[in-house]
Parts: sequence; structure tokens; C-alpha cells
Amino acid sequence: MTGFPEHDVTLQVAGMAYSGWTSLDILRSIDQMAGVFRLRLAAKERTGAEDWRLEEGAACRVMLAGEPLITGYIDSVTRFLTSEERGIDITGRDRTADLVDCSAIHRPGSWANRRLEQIAAELVAPFGIPIDIAGETGAPFKRFALQQGETVFAAIERMCRYRGLVAWSTGDGRLQIGNPDDGSVIATLTEGENVLGASASRDYSDRFSDYIVKGQASGDDSRSGAAVAQVQGEAGDPAVTRNRPLLLVGEEQSDRASLVKRARWEAAVRAGRSQPAEVTVPGWLDPDGRPYRPGARARCAIPSIALSGDLLIERVALLRDAESGTVTIFGLVPPEAWTQLAEAEERA
Repeated sequence: MTGFPEHDVTLQVAGMAYSGWTSLDILRSIDQMAGVFRLRLAAKERTGAEDWRLEEGAACRVMLAGEPLITGYIDSVTRFLTSEERGIDITGRDRTADLVDCSAIHRPGSWANRRLEQIAAELVAPFGIPIDIAGETGAPFKRFALQQGETVFAAIERMCRYRGLVAWSTGDGRLQIGNPDDGSVIATLTEGENVLGASASRDYSDRFSDYIVKGQASGDDSRSGAAVAQVQGEAGDPAVTRNRPLLLVGEEQSDRASLVKRARWEAAVRAGRSQPAEVTVPGWLDPDGRPYRPGARARCAIPSIALSGDLLIERVALLRDAESGTVTIFGLVPPEAWTQLAEAEERA
């Protein structure tokens, strides 16, 4: 198909571009490794045109305004017929969905004194997915071992937690590891101007006053016995004033610095996620004509729900349907939720 407007969403498959979707839902987020899309085309009557030759498993790209939103594969194709219409539903995900679905297979399944990016590269190599590293990833892991049946995503996420990092899909078929908050403001959300709907919550049920992460470290000629058997890191959440401790057990051999980082990560992410907001605005593009994306910030002035300041865009959902029209729904959190940068590790 040709002649579609630049601001419309197109599905590119095998050299063909399909557009004109009557409804769609595209979700991209920094808290999940793979973006997801669902596209629907429905017509009231049969036109006699040849059905689109779209098949499950086909490589594809979802494009908007010249930029890839999702680069991956079609998961499912559903053709439907009712008394009023006939049509087709297409769903799919980023290439990184294979890392979410598939088990981590590696021999011997453990590494010693290897850096996060080295281990991650070996895990994703069979899937042909490039990795981009943004920033420092900390000291090498003294020992990291896969858990039985663990997915590739789960293994990478486990390493990232100990370095205050996040792994997410950039939409172009690559996996990014680093700090997802780039600090740029790409949207202004103002009550009475462009806000169609909004909500904000405060929920402390998953926050704790003290986070204690315990683990074990490898012994050597200078450190053994109790010095390595009981290593722990701690962090607190000053906003939780009553006694609410949480003890976590480290999944691999660690030093004190990495356990402290994990504790701080838990405190920051849980605090940020306890204050989510959701804001709906018309359209899909920012003032520069680019698709809204997660990992940037939105400047908020919505007094009716006590929402103000620059918040991190954790999730972006691009929607179109007969009821809502063409809108973007932002999932917002305080920037502290995802800004635990990796630091050089001190010696335990």
C-alpha cells in the first residue's frame, strides 16, 4: 500500500507497507523488555480487493513519522467476520521478546570475574540482537550463574538490579542497558490545554523503611570464613517512618558495594513506583514531530490531581479507536524511580 500520510502508523513486512488501521494499540515501556502492538483493520463490506498476505512469525517493523516504534515479529494473525463487518487483527512484539520468552542456554552456565556487558552479550548472541551499553556497568561479577529454567531476560535483569541499571528495547531491534532517563523534556501536559484525562495515585503498601540485601562473596588468600560468608548491603526509605524492614537474599556471589547498590535500587524503584500517574493527550507526536517515547520527561501542570513538575515517562501507549480517537497515554513516575546510575565499586 502507498500514499499513506507520514503521521500514520504503518506495518512494514517483506517490502510492503500496510496502513489505514481502524484501531491500534502500541505500548512501549522502560519497565518491560519488549514493546507490543495490536493493529486492526475492519470494513463494513467486502470490496473485492485481495486479502493482505500477513503471516504469524514474519519479521516486521511498526513505523510512525519515519521512526521505528517496534522492530520484531508478528505473533498472531486473526481474521474475523461478523454480521456487520469483516477484518483482521495483527499482534506482535519487539525482537527482544525472544529474550523474554526463551530460556537462557549456556555452557557451563556460569561466569567468573566477567563484566555485565560480557555476560549479557554471550546470552543474547544466539538471538542475533545487538546490545548498546550506556554508562558504567560497575565491577566484574565475582561469580554469576544461571538459575534452572531462567529466561535470558530474567538473567540480564538480575544482573542489572545489582548495578542500578535497566534493560529495555529501543524500538529499532536493539537492546539497551543503562540509565533510561535521558533528562530531556519532550512533552508539556497542562490542565485546560491538552490534558484529556489524568489520574495520580499514592500507594505505600510496597515500600519499606529498611532494605537489607544479604549475600556471599568468594574467598581468597586474604579474605575467608565469616568475612565472606555474611556480606550485606543496606539502604533506607526516609519517607516510611514506621518500622517496615525487608530482607532480600542475593542471587549470586557479591561484594558489599554491589549489595548496597541493590538495596538502593530497591528503595528508589519502589518509592517511584508507589507514585504513578497516567495522563492522556491528543495525538502521537511531540512538538518536534517525533513519536512520544519512554525514557524522556514530561513537564506536568495538572493541579486537579496535585501533579506538577518534571516526571519520567515510564510508559507510552499510542491508541486509536472509535471511542477515544487518536491519543497518547503516558505512564509517569518520579525520575528517582529509574536514575540509580552504576558507580565504581569499592573494595569490600
